[in-house]
Amino acid sequence: MRPLLIVLAAVIALKLGQQIFRYYAYQEERMTLTAMRERLVDAGVEVVTTRVRADSLRAEIERTDRKLRDNRRAVNRYGRFAQGGALPNEVYGAYRQDLVRYNEMVTKRNQRLREYQQVVDRNHNATERYNFLSDSMTGLAARIGDPYYPIPKPVEAAAERGLIRLSP
Repeated sequence: MRPLLIVLAAVIALKLGQQIFRYYAYQEERMTLTAMRERLVDAGVEVVTTRVRADSLRAEIERTDRKLRDNRRAVNRYGRFAQGGALPNEVYGAYRQDLVRYNEMVTKRNQRLREYQQVVDRNHNATERYNFLSDSMTGLAARIGDPYYPIPKPVEAAAERGLIRLSP
């Protein structure tokens, strides 16, 4: 029984020594992982926030497009009143108002589209940054003997920063 206890104590001492060695030997790498994790969380938050904003803008653009189709039909209906290529004076005022309203909607829609494209570009950049950091962290963690280092998903990063709440 006593030799078994000695072997057990030796194994425990060996494992403890390995852990202490790894703690000091990979201290710089752990600090790097911590810094990378902060940047990864930032990127994950940006992935989530830009995605939500892009979805919101896309829905707004789609609603505007439906309204524009209706307004375009209304503007095109004035063609029935044209005589010799010109609208009668009593119809022209209403036509101009509808046309101005339509053009304003087109301008606003195009502004939203440009904003949407910028947000999507930011989302792609954040996603690339997140993926790069995630891959780098996975590789570094494996090199220091921690292949299961926890890397938060973008939605988990947003929850960590308090932007969203995950249900249990």
